[in-house]
Amino acid sequence: MVAARSVLLLNPPLDVKERSGSLAAAAGRSMPYGLLSLAAVVRQAGYDVGFLDAAAMNLDVEETCAAVLARKPWVVGITTVTQSIDRTAEITRKLQQAGVPGLRIVIGGPHLSSVPTETFERFDCFDLGLVGEAEDSFPALLDALKDGGDLRTVPGLVHRLDGSIARTKRGPLIHDLDRLPMPAWDLVPDLATFYRPSAPSYLRLPSTTIVTSRGCFGKCIFCNSKSIHGGLRSFSIDYVLDMVRHLQKNFGIRDISIYDDNFVSDEEHLTQFCETLLRERIDLTWSCYSRVDQGDARLFRLMKRAGCWQISYGVESGSQRILDFIRKEVTLEQIAATVGETRRAGLKTRGFFMIGHLTETEESIRQTIDFMLKLPLDDFHFTAFTPLPGTHAYRVADQYGTFDRTWSRMNLQNTLFIPKGLDAGQLEHYSRTAYRRFYFRPRILGSYFWTLLRHPRNIARLWNGARALLGRIFVGQPAAPEPDLPG
Repeated sequence: MVAARSVLLLNPPLDVKERSGSLAAAAGRSMPYGLLSLAAVVRQAGYDVGFLDAAAMNLDVEETCAAVLARKPWVVGITTVTQSIDRTAEITRKLQQAGVPGLRIVIGGPHLSSVPTETFERFDCFDLGLVGEAEDSFPALLDALKDGGDLRTVPGLVHRLDGSIARTKRGPLIHDLDRLPMPAWDLVPDLATFYRPSAPSYLRLPSTTIVTSRGCFGKCIFCNSKSIHGGLRSFSIDYVLDMVRHLQKNFGIRDISIYDDNFVSDEEHLTQFCETLLRERIDLTWSCYSRVDQGDARLFRLMKRAGCWQISYGVESGSQRILDFIRKEVTLEQIAATVGETRRAGLKTRGFFMIGHLTETEESIRQTIDFMLKLPLDDFHFTAFTPLPGTHAYRVADQYGTFDRTWSRMNLQNTLFIPKGLDAGQLEHYSRTAYRRFYFRPRILGSYFWTLLRHPRNIARLWNGARALLGRIFVGQPAAPEPDLPG
């Protein structure tokens, strides 16, 4: 039997090697932030809520199912990313086969929101799913299940009706994000040690992540953020600062990675955040992510004074032709200017690049590596261009090369898309070359040595990063002659 109001939210198993490939040593243990936010809302709605992060606990499918059944939930809500959808289906089938009377399983998350109908067509075990933001729709679904209400009144629902897949209209976006309770961090066994950002993403411990906005105004063809979350909306600065104070007081957090795509986009918002940190003398180091068309020298200097130590930029390519094709809407000149201003303000800079874009050529890859070496970056990261479900790139990829659409392999490390005129060996070779040329330079090696001298407690972080880097560089044998690149 199951408890009539007991809800368990599950992050399905996915080990670090599956997620990060050869960079596993430097990978962090990611917090399923949306799931903890949903848990707080479910609890506020009057339901008993539990939380199980099988990925963070390194559970396999059998162990996960046993842990779920031991808690005797009435409803299990499972979040899904593309890489974990097969695992989610496997867990769903096993839970259904357990034959627990009254047990209902609901799936959600970014993958389902991107391709709801295709997902239900591929996996006949799914019978209930929610697309989009679920803080309003999930409690509505729970109420309908509890009271025997009409499921067709639940917004954003995907379900099976009379043998076919039925969908209800998505509910409106949540514009007043401040009405949401803070994530249910108390459901985590020990937040200060259970989760940790990746090696390049924190300066000191304990460290955690927060999200201060949703959505994006970008038009990039490889990103599904806008289709999932819509336009950009932010929590108020008062709300964000309350989160910071809460995390410091209750969990001893000293460092925060702000995971927003566009944290620097609202200058007034960011200025208020920094000035409050300074005025209240809040002891916090923090980092964030931004676009290269946001921020200026004054803002970067203020951020530095307020405890920011690093900004990560999605550069993507060093070819203007590629940037235009992927609708990044930035120029190489903007990238160089913004990264330079950031560095001159005393902030560390990290650049994210992709290799194997639609229409990529050896020339554009060489341009990217050349450009990356010229930028004043302290750290960089290459991922394999992967057309994710729900994106424009996913729909048109076959026109530009060969594409392995195996969802479970989409970790942004596996080479699944190969542009016309290139092969997988070339892409892997150039990727290793980029890592080697970037990190094996006196300036970069010296900066890490200096960091270690100033912050000796960072030795574990730097060692993990070094192990991951060496593993990434020296995997396999070169597939082509060493390219003649500067640096």
